[in-house]
Amino acid sequence: MPSGNSHGSENTDIGIDSNLMIRIRFLNLFAVKSENILKPPDLNLFLLNSKPMPYPQYLKSFKFWSILIIVVIIIFYWNGRNENYDKYPPAEGPTATIFLIDGLDNEIFKEELEANKLPVIKDLIGKGLYVENGISSFPTMTGYGFYPFITGYDATRSGILGLRWFDRERTEGNLRNYVGRTHIHMNDDLTDSIQNYFELSGKYYTASVNTYMNKGVKHNEKTGWAHTTAKYEGKSFFRYLRAIPWLGKHIAKDHFEQESLSMEIALQQLQRNPKVHWVTFPSPDAYNHVFGTDDGYRQIIRHIDSLIGVYLMAVEQYGQTENRLIAVVSDHGISDVSRNVDFCGWAEKALNLKIERGKSVNVISSSLDEKLSELKDKDGYFVINGNLTAYLYLKDPTRPANKQWSYPLPPELITNYPVGDTFINLGNKISRLSGIELVAYKSANGEITLLQQGKKAVITSRDSNLIYIPVDGNPLDYGEDLLDKAFGRRVWLEQTAELEFPYAVPRLWDLLQSKGIGDIVMTSQKGYDLANDYEIFVGNYKGGHGGLRREIMTVPFIMFHPDIKAEKVCAMTNEDLGLRIGQYLGFR
Repeated sequence: MPSGNSHGSENTDIGIDSNLMIRIRFLNLFAVKSENILKPPDLNLFLLNSKPMPYPQYLKSFKFWSILIIVVIIIFYWNGRNENYDKYPPAEGPTATIFLIDGLDNEIFKEELEANKLPVIKDLIGKGLYVENGISSFPTMTGYGFYPFITGYDATRSGILGLRWFDRERTEGNLRNYVGRTHIHMNDDLTDSIQNYFELSGKYYTASVNTYMNKGVKHNEKTGWAHTTAKYEGKSFFRYLRAIPWLGKHIAKDHFEQESLSMEIALQQLQRNPKVHWVTFPSPDAYNHVFGTDDGYRQIIRHIDSLIGVYLMAVEQYGQTENRLIAVVSDHGISDVSRNVDFCGWAEKALNLKIERGKSVNVISSSLDEKLSELKDKDGYFVINGNLTAYLYLKDPTRPANKQWSYPLPPELITNYPVGDTFINLGNKISRLSGIELVAYKSANGEITLLQQGKKAVITSRDSNLIYIPVDGNPLDYGEDLLDKAFGRRVWLEQTAELEFPYAVPRLWDLLQSKGIGDIVMTSQKGYDLANDYEIFVGNYKGGHGGLRREIMTVPFIMFHPDIKAEKVCAMTNEDLGLRIGQYLGFR
């Protein structure tokens, strides 16, 4: 693979226009040093309540420098791999590029668009399809939420249930955690019954940058280390890396440099005319997690807009304009948080239940091999997704000891769970916990029970239509015209797209019908997350996603190709947009 850090002369040798590379580096330089709109915020604003730290002594040690040199050599060697992709012919006919801006806040996007801060995307909107309220998958998760765009099917049909879920059918590696080095298992766990657009491209060259939802892709690149150093810039030991003489700026990137690096790689891939080209910009999501939403978040979005502009210039230069579809999408919105729910601690104190939650990220090993037998002293597993949604998997104490984890909890036990000499209504107890917004579980009659702080409703199905029935209060706060009536999915989409819980009824229904789903699904209230002291390097995040509220569920979708007519649409699901992409490519 040509290195993402190649200099101009090397880029010319492999066929990349040096002017495009110069423009990328100019944008990056501008983003870092300008007093204008692309300047990132001062790191001191991030380090609230922190005191200046002395230059660490370990930077002076021989051992430290020896290890650092080895790490740098490995990084440069890995980035310098030169694989041969010539065996895959360039695409013929329709092609598609999907830009996914991870964690794009829809309201901020609209404000920036109105203020003319996103000129490239605004131009695409003016001549193509613009969906104002694109509906994300639920849970609203990275990776999992990519699936509909490359298949045209809802993410619940993918065979996985988020970035983390618990597979009861295994005897080891039950927690399917795709965060960190174990991301390689996501593609392995996908169903074989649906082929994605990489697989359907056949012999043609396909490529991706920064995604692990890419089964069948021919050329896969990730900027993992650059992304990590950018995400945790100013935190833990990362704050010292850029201060290392000569090497600092090469081994530790900020968000602007990391996204520019991603685009350099994407341009190198583009010259081969990929049938399907996927490019993820992960920085908005990463920035929100660690720092929350402030002006720095907006600066990153503007920088990404500029990078997309460079890519479009390259599309024209390489003569791919007539065939290439361009989509700009997101997997979920974001929500700032300032309080954290310690669910496992609460469950032990209030319910006398011992709940495991596993690690947030697998840094050392790429194996998922924890033995199920190691959970013999636990009562349940709390599986976090996006930090604002979680699945609770419970042992069935009425079964033999060797089978207690193997099957979903019978619905009657959710409301009558044996703990010692007493029985607990788990749904009611959890729904009244401070910081919990919605609790959902499948009832004995097949309905979905939905609870919110003492309120109760059910969701049921009739002739493929879905009905939302308030029982005691109205957890989703829908109007009278949506209550106790059977509607198809199109009506639920059109009637709820701009409400507080858009398209929640179909999304909840589909998730709770999925094989492998937790016994109880819960989301957090605004301002809360469900991951107290969970995250590596920072402990608690300042922003998250995963839930069903409007600011998390709705995102913009933009699509352009030469034959499309300008159109503005109020709402569309991500699987419907994915279907349109597949139809353009001739796959669907």
